[in-house]
Amino acid sequence: MKILTASVGKDGGIVSNYAQVQKALEDYVKVRNQSVYDSVKEKMANIAFKAAQNTYFSPRANIKANLLALPITKDNGKKRTGNTQYVGLYKLINWQRKNMGLDPLGGTKKMVVGMKITKKKYFNKGLTDFGKETAYKFKPIIGSKTPRNTGPSQGVARFMDGKSKPFVQARMRGSKFLRIGWACAAAALGKSFGKGDFGSATLERLSGKAYGGGANITRLAPGSNRFEIYNGAGVFDLRYKGTPMRNSNDIKRARAVQEAGLLAGLQAEIKSMYELVIKRNSEAWFGKKLNVKAI
Repeated sequence: MKILTASVGKDGGIVSNYAQVQKALEDYVKVRNQSVYDSVKEKMANIAFKAAQNTYFSPRANIKANLLALPITKDNGKKRTGNTQYVGLYKLINWQRKNMGLDPLGGTKKMVVGMKITKKKYFNKGLTDFGKETAYKFKPIIGSKTPRNTGPSQGVARFMDGKSKPFVQARMRGSKFLRIGWACAAAALGKSFGKGDFGSATLERLSGKAYGGGANITRLAPGSNRFEIYNGAGVFDLRYKGTPMRNSNDIKRARAVQEAGLLAGLQAEIKSMYELVIKRNSEAWFGKKLNVKAI
């Protein structure tokens, strides 16, 4: 779990587990026209927000390009013939559906392609007219067990496009999932993401959880508080039914991505803090007010 802390003492002193954040906050609160508590809370919310923005995810175009570039050889290594554009994607989607306990896209059922009707006459002693009656039997004709829309037909592109859209959307959600802990932290401190970023129901479900993310403000003593933001997402593998825990190497890689996002977020916010510090002190330092937006 990646954590950023900042503690405010009764005397206004600040301590953080990231030295650059501690120094920036110490300089920032001196020029901010509000309490140290409010200033630190504001900046911790902004850092969490920007950490979520800067945590890496794969763009839709990259995901689609990678899906269409999947191997198209047969299981025995021989080159396939016919329409091979969607073979890799087809196999990948079926692999995912199998992991989730679902039936694959095609070849799971023998389709009824017709009906065989047979008739037979027999004597019925209850009838007065010749005593004969006709009986009909209906037997469905079952087609061969072959996947549907996987050959070189006009429906292939339409079929696979429809099946790949939810798959790509799921991969994008999964790619963005590592940043959601920072989003939970920002929301807990009063800085929520807009529509289209993270749904309120998802944030509520993961907020405050060790496998999600959030923020804590702990009262250490009268006038002394500890602020903490954390991101614990990436522990469970959502590709499989039952969401088992990922292995240690996967979790380690997830933490590296989250830390890179946190570092990018706090660097962006430190820059913002020093813009105000320089603006408020520029006249005393340089004898004139400076435009610091370019710094």
